[in-house]
Amino acid sequence: MRTGEIGRTGDGRAIDLSGGTARAAGPRRERVLPLVVARLADGPRRARRFAVGSAEAVRGLEAVLGTVGSNGHGPGQLSAEIAPADVVEYVRALAPDEVYVVVDRSADEEIVTLLGARLLMDGLPVHLVVPGLGAPSVRTTVTRLGRHTCISLAATGESRGVSALRRAADILGAALLLLCTAPIMLIVAALVRWTTGSPVIYAHERVGRFRKRFSLYKFRSMVPDAERILRQSPEIYRRYVAANYKLPEEEDPRITPLGRFLRRTSLDEMPQLWNVIRGDMSLIGPRPVVPEEVAEYGDYARLLLRVRPGLTGAWQVGGRSLITYPERARIDLQYVAARTLPQDVRILFRTVPAVLRRRGVV
Repeated sequence: MRTGEIGRTGDGRAIDLSGGTARAAGPRRERVLPLVVARLADGPRRARRFAVGSAEAVRGLEAVLGTVGSNGHGPGQLSAEIAPADVVEYVRALAPDEVYVVVDRSADEEIVTLLGARLLMDGLPVHLVVPGLGAPSVRTTVTRLGRHTCISLAATGESRGVSALRRAADILGAALLLLCTAPIMLIVAALVRWTTGSPVIYAHERVGRFRKRFSLYKFRSMVPDAERILRQSPEIYRRYVAANYKLPEEEDPRITPLGRFLRRTSLDEMPQLWNVIRGDMSLIGPRPVVPEEVAEYGDYARLLLRVRPGLTGAWQVGGRSLITYPERARIDLQYVAARTLPQDVRILFRTVPAVLRRRGVV
């Protein structure tokens, strides 16, 4: 179906309706992206459910809510691209029982408002879906302000009780692990001292909860002047940033032979148990980021830094260095947005097999 006409201001200038926020454009006519209307799997009591949004957003809803089979349906009955100007009447003609409207950066506010209002006047449930890398969990309340309806959204966080329980578990767990691994740590410290001298422990600056900077501790796996070697070569530093702030072992001139073994077995990270006891980190959480990385997250950095970084986490057990930087950021943000204590327990139990398999470790 052909896309509709673009809107115009009173002075004849074109208005782009495809970007979510109307903006004046030049006199050249621009193509308005169509909206996808798709049939979803039936809901309770065989309720006919439809999704409206961009193609990518609708595919995401289909992955969650399911789709109907094609048996008995003709072409265009399960999914169609509709011009924004025609979508309201098109959806109403489908006689839906529920409609899911995706509100993302490509959504037009006027179309969304009009569609929602018409469907509500028809007595139909309307679900507004806000996708994102890691939108925080929200609590929604609806109140009246005189003749107006007020929909209030408030970001939800952990209760004080859950936060206290998590912190107690961090301290107790880290203390027990320190006691159990003390002999191994002494052996590793002696090997580092014997092969490359002092210092045994390497402290590197990271950004923690509420942007507080702290020193992250590791057994030194590199030569003593590793930072200077990294910075003195612009080409090496460029590859370091491009490769998720890491360098492959075979290309990294800073790593010692013992350091390669420590990294592959994650033994170099054992001193971070002290970071957990100090309160810099948690046993489970997003990966601690270096100061230069914070800018990579943009506005999502506020969400990421609402919690303490973790000794292990969803990204670590999911493949670590095998995962690309954008995917790693998405996994960490999704974890922060919806983390729970049961989820943390599952991650903790998955950590040991991931380390033993050496999956994605560098």
